[in-house]
Order: sequence, then C-alpha cells, then structure tokens
Amino acid sequence: MANPDDDLLSLISGVFLPKKGEKASLQAVSPLLGWLRSSFAAQRGIVVSCGETGNYHVWSSRNAEGRKIANADTTISHHAFEQGSHSTEPVLFRDSHLDRRMRTPSETEGVQRAQWILVIPLVNQQEATSIYLDSKFGDGPGDAELDANQALVVSLIGSLLELDHLRRNTTSTVQPTDVVEEPSKPVEPIKRPNEPVLSKMGDFTTHSALLKKPIEQLKKIAPTKIPVLIQGESGTGKELLARAIHQASGSDTEMVVLHCGTVTESLVEIELFGNEKGAFTDAQQERHGLIDRAAGGTLLLDAIDEGSPALQAALLRVIESGRYRRVAGTEELEADIRILACASAIKHGAGIRPDLQFRLAGFEIQLPPFRDRPEDSLMIIDQYIAGEMSDPPRLLADAQALLLSHHWPGNGWDAIHLARRICASGLRSIDGAAMQELLGGGVQRGEEIQIGVKDVLGRAEREVILRALDQSGGNKSEACQSLGISRRTLYRRMQKHGISLKSPDRRGG
Repeated sequence: MANPDDDLLSLISGVFLPKKGEKASLQAVSPLLGWLRSSFAAQRGIVVSCGETGNYHVWSSRNAEGRKIANADTTISHHAFEQGSHSTEPVLFRDSHLDRRMRTPSETEGVQRAQWILVIPLVNQQEATSIYLDSKFGDGPGDAELDANQALVVSLIGSLLELDHLRRNTTSTVQPTDVVEEPSKPVEPIKRPNEPVLSKMGDFTTHSALLKKPIEQLKKIAPTKIPVLIQGESGTGKELLARAIHQASGSDTEMVVLHCGTVTESLVEIELFGNEKGAFTDAQQERHGLIDRAAGGTLLLDAIDEGSPALQAALLRVIESGRYRRVAGTEELEADIRILACASAIKHGAGIRPDLQFRLAGFEIQLPPFRDRPEDSLMIIDQYIAGEMSDPPRLLADAQALLLSHHWPGNGWDAIHLARRICASGLRSIDGAAMQELLGGGVQRGEEIQIGVKDVLGRAEREVILRALDQSGGNKSEACQSLGISRRTLYRRMQKHGISLKSPDRRGG
C-alpha cells in the first residue's frame, strides 16, 4: 500500500521542484487541495476569497471525484465563511444542516445539506481567503486542529496565492502557468440565503421584507427636507433609523434631539426657540433654543405622541410658517431645519393632534415589532456577542429555532439583554433548554424538561407560515411566493401544524 506521506512528498516536490524552465504555479493548488480534502474525508474542497463587495472568487475547487465544482461560489455558506475567515485558527461547524445560518444561495427545498463544514483561514492574503471543506455525510473530523502535514499543505496553498499576487504586481504580462482554475467572474453580492433580503441604511439593518421598499424610498428622500414620521413600538429602532436618515442627508451638523415627553409646558418656548437677554429675571444672556442649534441640519422629535398640547401647538406653528421668535424677541427668524419625528403607533385623536401628524408625515414608515421580524433578533445577538467575545459560544439549531418563535415583547432591548446574558453564561454551546433558561423560561432546577430539535423547529415553522398568511391577508398564492414553497407543500405543512386551510387562524392546533 502506498504511504500517504510519500504521496504528499511527491506532490510537494512537483510544486516547488518543477522541471527546468518552469515556475511554481497556481495550477499546483488543485492537487494540494485534493490531498487536503481527502485527508479530512471531506466531499468537497474550495479555495475561495471574498472582496469588499461581497463577491466570491474561487481559486480552485475539487469534489470527491477530483473534478471541478460547477458554480462553486453559490454553494458556500456565507455565514460559515465569514466566521472562519475572520478567525486565526480553523473553525469547524458541526450539524451545519440544522443551522439556518449555514444555508447557501444554491440550496432548494428538500436538498440534502452539508452535515459539517470546516473553514481554514489563509493569512497574509490581500482579501479574506479560506480553504472551505464540507461533507453531507459523517460527523466530520474530531476537532479543527491540523496535523503537521495538513498545516504544511495549507501553508503551501497560501504561499502559492501570495506568489501569484507578487508576480502579478511585478510583471505586466500573465504567464500561462498563472491562469487560475476558475477565473474571477462577476457575481451578485452574497446575501444571507433563504432569508428576507438584507436592507441597510447607515447603522440601521434589517432582514424584514416589509421594510425593503420603505428603506429604499428613505434613501432617495434623505437628502431633501421632507419631514419623516417613524412609528413603532419601543425598541424597534426608531431613533437608530432617524440617525441613519440624518447621516444620509449629507448634513455635517449633529442631529439635535428633543425628548418631547420631558418638556414641561412652562418651558416649551424657551426650549424650542431660546430667549433674548433680559427676557426674565435670570436671563443674563441670550440663549439659543433647539431650533437654533439644529440650523442647517435635523431636529428629531422623539416620542412626539407624549408631547404636551403646548409643545405640539408650538411645533405646529413653526412647521406651518417656517419661522419662529425667541422669547422676548422682536425679530422673526427662519427655521432652517429638517424635522424627523418618532412615535408609538398613532391613532387620530390619541397622543398627537391630527393636524400636526399630517404635517410631520411627509413620509411615514412603520417599523414592525421583532415578533414579526425575528431574524433581526438573531442578527443583533450575533453582532453583540461577536463584538464582546473573541471566542463566542455556538447557538445550536434548537436554540435558534426557539429565538425565531419567541415573542420579543421588548423588541431590540430584549435581544441585547439576552446577548448580555449569553456572554455572561460561560457556556461554550447553547441548546434549546439552555436558551429557554436564558430567556427566563420554565426550565427549573431538578425538572426534566426536554426541548427537542424537531419540536422547536416545528414551532418556528408554524409561526413563519402564520406570519406569511397574515401578511398576505390569507392569500395562499402570495404566502407561497414569500415562503418560496409550492402550494401543495404549503397545504401539507398547514395540515401538519393544525392550521386551518380556510383562514390563517392562530388559534388552531
């Protein structure tokens, strides 16, 4: 039987001891990758880079038969690549077929997914670059550590890529031996697969399909002075979105914030308009109001629905006339401001006077609660933990499914508080039972409460179907389109979860 070490020695000799007149070539990456794939008993191996635009560049790929993988760039889990490429050590993802974040853009319903993924980062590269190994069978390697031979092959692959970059920068012509196995081609920026399209404006980010169109419209009107009214429950990101609008406006001033519920009626005009020197006993000098301070920029009216009648009347006058006068002043000043307002869900005649609401709502956007966009809770938790911990704990599939079916009464604040508890827990991996306890649920010491993966995933699937039916007004064709499944599959799963086929009744089952 051939000695694997002899095979590796022969392989390396062919790379760095080439025949006379030849150079070490990127073509040698493929056999090295093939050896590495075989050594880990992986089905597939891919050497891949990801640039700032989110496009993947595949240097080499090999399947179990030693052939190139068609459209390899669409078969990579973006989450796994990101986590692994930003590490300094190999990262192993077990049970990746149960982890919703590990899905790939090419996956379709019912396809068998990879059971495990190993991402080995290549250091000293111009872009984030890794060796990506996976398999649909088996449990994968015992751990992510490389033995001496594997570490050597990884180092050689990295060196070949570095040599190629150096050669391209020092010569104007590319040698025939430098042709990459799979030339770079323009691809769409990688998105989190099988989730609503990511919408981003400044620091405000969401996976909610309901917000995709409004966010795009906000980007267009941000440079104007059109007033915007942002409605939503506490913790849905109203002020964060307001700051994103201000940043996109191009103004170089700080956004000025008025917390409307904290202004007493007797101080309304002084807070808003300021006062002249001598306006009252203690007015020893001229004082600028919030409208002065926001000149040329943005004034945010936070919790406008909690503002007093006097405050709302004063704001209405300014918005209608575009002018104001300081207390004890005689000069009419121009209000050169852009007004943004935040409020809870508003009903006419409750909290805010209708005429003021009409003037504030040049553009109106409703931020859905997190119970209607639970993917955002996972995103916030991931971001918070990654910022706080160099080696974050792993959320297992049943824990993620539990979060997707959680009600999130405090919206984003609930997600942040949960992330803090996760960081403080000291756990290396978190399953459904541990997550239930972190959420403050009913897992009591001494009780045997088992939360199975199938049970929790079923709860999450039922909730997702109900939301799709609610958002489509019971139109099953629209629900199928938003879910990406056939009508037959929808009916089968509705029956499975006890959902009435006649109406999206949340009480069923």
